[in-house]
Amino acid sequence: MVFKSQADMPEQCPPSDAKENNVGEVYRFIENDDIEEIDFLNHKERNKSYPPHKTCEALALSFFTTLEATKRAGKRIKGLRNKKFVVGQITSECGRHHTINNHLNLWLYKDVDMLKIFLGEEN
Repeated sequence: MVFKSQADMPEQCPPSDAKENNVGEVYRFIENDDIEEIDFLNHKERNKSYPPHKTCEALALSFFTTLEATKRAGKRIKGLRNKKFVVGQITSECGRHHTINNHLNLWLYKDVDMLKIFLGEEN
């Protein structure tokens, strides 16, 4: 499968142990009160700054796998304070993901409607 940001991916991105499977519940911080397409754009697509050695992570979407980890991140990470988060799902069709300490990075496949899949609206 071709990744959405494949042209920008460095070697070894995503990591070789990244998985392609369903994840029942994940949490994602959102920009406004309602979930929108912009909430599924990566750092590069949003023109957010990131260190060059973090390019692979910047091309991924960030999720948390537990409510507790999400709440901790909301308190600990300055950019997430006062932001709302939503719960949804990831399916094997979304892309490949890698999880460390309840933080999941997802590298999307091209042409995936992540908003619909996240909300469970995909057939």
